[in-house]
Amino acid sequence: MKAAAQPAGITKKTFALLNTYHVLVDGLYDSVPVLLAFVVLAFGAGEKMVGSVVSAGLMASTAAGLWAVWFSRRLSTAGALALVALCYGMGFVVASCSASMLLVGACFVFAIAGHGVFHTLAFSWIAQETPKTALGRALSDFTAIGDIGRIPLVSLAGFAAALPIAGIAGWRVVCASYGTLALLAGGWLLWQSRRKVRFCRPAGNAAHGRVFPSLALLKEKKMALALSATVLNTIGSDHIFTFMPLLLLGKGIAPQIMGAFALGFTVGCFAGKVLCGRLVDLWGARSVFVGAEVVQAGLLVLLVGQSAPVGIVATALALGMVTKGTVPVVQTILAGAVVPGQSYEEVFAGSSFVRGCVNMTLPLLFGALAAITSMELVYILMGAAALVAVVPVLLPVAEKA
Repeated sequence: MKAAAQPAGITKKTFALLNTYHVLVDGLYDSVPVLLAFVVLAFGAGEKMVGSVVSAGLMASTAAGLWAVWFSRRLSTAGALALVALCYGMGFVVASCSASMLLVGACFVFAIAGHGVFHTLAFSWIAQETPKTALGRALSDFTAIGDIGRIPLVSLAGFAAALPIAGIAGWRVVCASYGTLALLAGGWLLWQSRRKVRFCRPAGNAAHGRVFPSLALLKEKKMALALSATVLNTIGSDHIFTFMPLLLLGKGIAPQIMGAFALGFTVGCFAGKVLCGRLVDLWGARSVFVGAEVVQAGLLVLLVGQSAPVGIVATALALGMVTKGTVPVVQTILAGAVVPGQSYEEVFAGSSFVRGCVNMTLPLLFGALAAITSMELVYILMGAAALVAVVPVLLPVAEKA
């Protein structure tokens, strides 16, 4: 893979720093469910508590994302990203010495609350500083680099949390170590932002001084269609992996194959983000989005009818490429729909909020539907949502991004 595409208005050093924090934030975020599994065992809680903490964290992140514009104006982009890292640090450190499952859960919710803020500001900053002809690659490289953090941090969390260290529960040591790392990273960046180094972009570009995204966004047909495509894409792709163990177990697939599926899906996600963004710069966001959604729908139908282990792993690899590969494509479509009078922060904050609301309800709806009918039907409906997602971007008003 070539060096990550660098936005024209961001120096190489600054972009490397932004990517470093992306790796840290995404790695810590995905470590939470892993650590929760060991916390539940330590305190004798159940799976319901894990689900409750994750759902509460998602709600907090979605709500906090609405304040991204305010944080950007008051603290600058660098200051806001530093605050996110500090929240992770404080949450993890306090969790490491907490004496109850409830308090640990509350700490994790606090820690990941700023996740949406980070991505809203990072995406908007990159979109603002990158020429549209290179935006696809810049966003794809940024999202792909974030996946790098998931591999070492999540793997280490799973390994170390299971082993007592100097008589202390492993999960407590992991939380303390990760939290300290995040505190140091956030404190350093906050200090740098106070010194007004180049990473500290002048804030205050929010349209009309608004704190929250305005519903006026929906008055612009191009933006309304882009947001519609985002919602349908969320329904069709964001929970493919969530219910995969249930689908495979229902097929009588050996548990070992699930590990191979997870690996294939993860590798596909990384490759898809790198590839799709580059294709956007060549063919346009609409063409790549339509192609990926159609292929995804076909792969979901194939997965439902697949029973051979080799075929399942191969399907997983392809699914990862076209599902998570559309993340930078969707962001490019949204950036292309921005009109004068709107700010990138406002648009990405609104999109993040909408996706968050949808994601909070989908697990409940899909789970209930699977209980009434079958998990296969849920995946068929995901495929149908992927097909319908192409309609908003194909309408004449949705001009090429």
